[in-house]
Amino acid sequence: MQKNWQKNQTPVFLFSIFLNAIATGIFVTSLNNFLADVYNLSANQRGVIETIRETPGMLLFLILAPLSAIKEGGILIFSLLLSAVGIAGINLSSGVIQATAWLFIWSTGIHLVMTLRESFCLALSEPHTRGRLFGLMTSLRSLGSIIGAACIWVGMGHLGFGYKGLYWAAGALAALSASSVAFIKEGAHLNKPRKAFVIKRKYSLFYTLAVLFGVRKQIFLVFGPWVLIRIFNQDASAMARLMVISSAVGFFIKPYLGRLIDRYGERTVLMGDSMALILICACYGLAETHFPKALVLPSLFASFILDDSLFSLRLAHVTYLSKIADSTDELTTSISTSYSIEHLVSMAAPVLAGMIWVRFGYEWVFFVSAFVAILMFAASANLPRKKS
Repeated sequence: MQKNWQKNQTPVFLFSIFLNAIATGIFVTSLNNFLADVYNLSANQRGVIETIRETPGMLLFLILAPLSAIKEGGILIFSLLLSAVGIAGINLSSGVIQATAWLFIWSTGIHLVMTLRESFCLALSEPHTRGRLFGLMTSLRSLGSIIGAACIWVGMGHLGFGYKGLYWAAGALAALSASSVAFIKEGAHLNKPRKAFVIKRKYSLFYTLAVLFGVRKQIFLVFGPWVLIRIFNQDASAMARLMVISSAVGFFIKPYLGRLIDRYGERTVLMGDSMALILICACYGLAETHFPKALVLPSLFASFILDDSLFSLRLAHVTYLSKIADSTDELTTSISTSYSIEHLVSMAAPVLAGMIWVRFGYEWVFFVSAFVAILMFAASANLPRKKS
């Protein structure tokens, strides 16, 4: 009966994820260019706004705690609607302060969605195939990102659309994604009350991975594109084109990355991820000064694409949690706690990275990131080996 419920509800859930991915693709693909074009921000200012945007992630466990008795489907609907309202508000803003406030609201909704979609994936999959469903979900998110980025690429690059029209479309898609969740019949732990707070020494390695991933994520989400925009003069259309290509690669690769988690275990996969990240950091930091001129941009684009696909391996943290959790009523709360810890660190990372950029040059942002990757490798080595 459990398997029949999973089989029936999974397509509806994935359809909702797909619609929201298109909305997010439109918005996130153009956000850096929007802030640069409309408000002409410096690297320091961009770092400060990113810190504000990430604040809801740090507060996530506090936001979810009062909602512990509410079914997760209802919270997911509210979260998607909140993201739609945030995009609409940014569209109507007349200054950078207003835009930042609405970006905060959008971010609150999106961070709630991030936690709940992982909880839904755990509920809709069996322990030995969780990587497969996670991989399928991230693949559909990549497909949605392709469509969203293509809207920016074609709409702004060839059809003369502005940010406003495309952002209205993104808000409408986020609202439609919320309405589709209403058709999901909840089961497993989605239908049960959750513990409001879970902090356990047993989960300390899970939390450590979250801290290190938080630093890695924010530096590359913000300053990876910022290097291409500010140092190599890539406009919104060019960045959207890069996102389309990156998402297309991810669409095919991410399901296999999910299966690698099932086949080889979290330890091996995350150690490999850390080694790849060291090479990516070296490319970002050394390409301009050590690579032939004709290879600089292609190598940076390749690094961007590879890193974008490897982000999906964060899901190995959640599959690891599902194996060590004492009960299912701790899963969603523990996921939100890890996101809060991750964002507590990632709030400071963009500001510090912006200061390093201004004081020492952008290369040193990625040299520091390489050191973080080494720490990630060491932490991942402490995960249990996959049993035969």
